[in-house]
Amino acid sequence: MSCGNHHDVPCIEIRPLIVLFIDQEISDAHQLDIVEIHFGECPPCKNQMEQESQSLLLMRNLLSRCCNEPAPASLHERLIEQTQQLHQEMAMRTETTYTESTYTEITVDGQTQIEITSKIRREFPRE
Repeated sequence: MSCGNHHDVPCIEIRPLIVLFIDQEISDAHQLDIVEIHFGECPPCKNQMEQESQSLLLMRNLLSRCCNEPAPASLHERLIEQTQQLHQEMAMRTETTYTESTYTEITVDGQTQIEITSKIRREFPRE
């Protein structure tokens, strides 16, 4: 697949990025720009991206309709129990510090400016 035009980035390097582009998983802004520019210059790659996007959307819709079984009650109970246990463990190992600083300034025209900064910090020590 190629439109026959020269691109800064060849189509063969863009193709593996199509699904990542569709799923918005390209975190590097420069790489995202390169892919978007390529789609603007290369109709075949853009068409493939649009077809892939439609196919993924169709598959997600089908799966969400077909695979909609409720989770067993035992799973809900285990999740709640494990979440509560984790919460208790984290509460026991958490260090909380509270810091407040006050900055007072009297300007040349006699005005008083006071700035109060508060900070609450929680630290979860690693084991």
